[in-house]
Amino acid sequence: MRVRSILLTVAVIAAIFSVVSYTSSCKKDACENVICLNLGACDGGKCVCPIGFEGERCEILSRDKFIKTYNGRDTCSSDTTFYLTYPIYFRAQTGDPREMVMKNILNDMADSAYCTMQGTDSFTFQGSNNSLTYFGTGKMRNDSLWLNYSVERDTSAYDCRFFGQGLR
Repeated sequence: MRVRSILLTVAVIAAIFSVVSYTSSCKKDACENVICLNLGACDGGKCVCPIGFEGERCEILSRDKFIKTYNGRDTCSSDTTFYLTYPIYFRAQTGDPREMVMKNILNDMADSAYCTMQGTDSFTFQGSNNSLTYFGTGKMRNDSLWLNYSVERDTSAYDCRFFGQGLR
């Protein structure tokens, strides 16, 4: 009876050891309870967001922080340098959450460009108005807007930079 009791105790201890070893060696899926929105994908417990979205769960449209008016000025490589402070307006484009419209380029309300988000704080743009064509890149940080772009007018071309501050 005593041998039986010892064997039973050894068997129980071996079973407990096996269960503890098995459960401690199992790795839990870090993404098991992570829900990423807007086609985001979980990697190591964190959401990796597609272009145009940000936030812990990819729930924020990146372009929304751009949708406002910026007052600033251009400097251009042409003989005509623009020192006048003027506003540039951003509006959301319906249909694609990565797109927006920029209006009043070179202080002309007839000039607008279509912008496409390239990251959480950067975009590319292009537009035209009659004989004027422009294209470039933009970025926004801490409520400041920077544009680097090229302008083609008939047979001439020049480069411009715009810097502006967001209005509340």
